Amino acid sequence: MLEKINQIIKQNHLIRKGDTIIVALSGGPDSVCLAHILWRLQKKLGIELVLAHLNHNLRGKESDADSRFVQKLALKLNLTLGSKKLNNKPTNEAAAREARYTFLEQVRKKHHGQSIAVAHTADDQVETILLNFLRGAGLSGLSGMRFKNNFIIRPLLTCRHEEILAYLKENHLSYCRDSSNLDLKYTRNRIRHKLLPLLEKEYNPKIRKNILKLAETIHFAQDYIQEQAKAIINQNSQSFPLKEWQKLPYILKSEVLRQMIAVAGGGLQDIYAVHLAEVVKMLESPRGNKKKNLPHRLQILKKNGRIFLTSGNGLIQTRLQKMVRPNSIIC
Repeated sequence: MLEKINQIIKQNHLIRKGDTIIVALSGGPDSVCLAHILWRLQKKLGIELVLAHLNHNLRGKESDADSRFVQKLALKLNLTLGSKKLNNKPTNEAAAREARYTFLEQVRKKHHGQSIAVAHTADDQVETILLNFLRGAGLSGLSGMRFKNNFIIRPLLTCRHEEILAYLKENHLSYCRDSSNLDLKYTRNRIRHKLLPLLEKEYNPKIRKNILKLAETIHFAQDYIQEQAKAIINQNSQSFPLKEWQKLPYILKSEVLRQMIAVAGGGLQDIYAVHLAEVVKMLESPRGNKKKNLPHRLQILKKNGRIFLTSGNGLIQTRLQKMVRPNSIIC
């Protein structure tokens, strides 16, 4: 498995010699495996490692025990650890995720890191794709997570959970068990423990493999569509000519809007295919000036033959040199 991850890193250009990599370490099996593998590859890759652990304060003594475990592992590996405990518990999964990635980015900046390594696996990928599908995602969401998305890298993305456990057993590594992973009030857990086993048993035992294959196909199509849309938007500045947009194929109409929204909102969280379909319908309407409200105080305006995007701070400049490349939701 060590060589497998080494090849994934090289083939996908995830890490360069001299990089400082922040490793997100919850204490669970996946993150312990990732930290240990990168630690073993550290000299070979010519990198520095910094571990980062956020105590979400969601599971009381269990969360504190995870933090102590992580501290001991950091000492064992002789690696720097950045850690923090939240005073206020996140109110939902989205808030916890936002707090986690905000913390990881703070650690990255503090240590001048080039990337943040997270331990998403092939099983996480399947669950994410199904979750996005159930939420009404478009092509981007159905293509799943990428090996690299801005500062985030995912070296374990093609590894199954069974491989992770086998590696931990082979290397005599202990890990923490998160009891909340069994709580069926969370949609992801219901997908993991209810929906996927049902699909495997009653419909197709190779459903995971097929979902991943489909996501890869969508990934290639989405990359092409994104580049076409990017080239179109680069020809415009603060607004987009309505007639020019109306001449585009539907898939490009949607992608142009998606990329404009990504600029304005700093990402695409809470933006789904249904929102884009509603905006497309509004812009294709023969009626005059109209507007459509979107999550996060964003607004699409159709005014005087042009398309404008506004936020609570006013008009958004849509030139893509200022844009972070849009991708799937970070989990």
